[in-house]
Amino acid sequence: MKELIITGIRGVPAAHGGFETFAENLALYLVAKGWKVSVYCQEEEGDFYIDSWKGIERIHIPVKNKGALGTIIFDYKSVIHSLKTKGLILTLGYNTALFNLFYVISKRLNVINMDGIEWKRDKWGAIAKTWFWMNERFGCWFGDHLIADHPKIKEHLATRVSKDKITMIPYGAYSITRDNADK
Repeated sequence: MKELIITGIRGVPAAHGGFETFAENLALYLVAKGWKVSVYCQEEEGDFYIDSWKGIERIHIPVKNKGALGTIIFDYKSVIHSLKTKGLILTLGYNTALFNLFYVISKRLNVINMDGIEWKRDKWGAIAKTWFWMNERFGCWFGDHLIADHPKIKEHLATRVSKDKITMIPYGAYSITRDNADK
């Protein structure tokens, strides 16, 4: 059986944004095709546990810290735990790509969907921009293959790694028709 482990998001079902929606749709599709799909889910408190949702294995990791620090700790714990699993790793986002060094050391295949060019965004302060800048590079170095969701992102990443290491896959959306426009 083919196996996929999804890291880098808060979990499924989707409740926080585009990567979660993508992960949910991809996981449901692959499960229907006979894959085993595991998704790491961030919990605010409680115990570590594993459950199943619509055929997707959900690995719940509690993190007491909130905000960016909580996300960093969750991503670290997810990467460490996922080293015990089998299958292809799909990392959504590069914000904590530093931890992907563990995949390189353990020779795990890791595909990273690199997201946008966060370190250039005005909304971030100097420390956050530096963190994103460094982790963008770590993602480029530590990912076995990179996914860009826009041609400009691919063009940007190609200044850091070979174009052969990058695949551009645009995001899709459900079509809006007259029948569902009023729903």
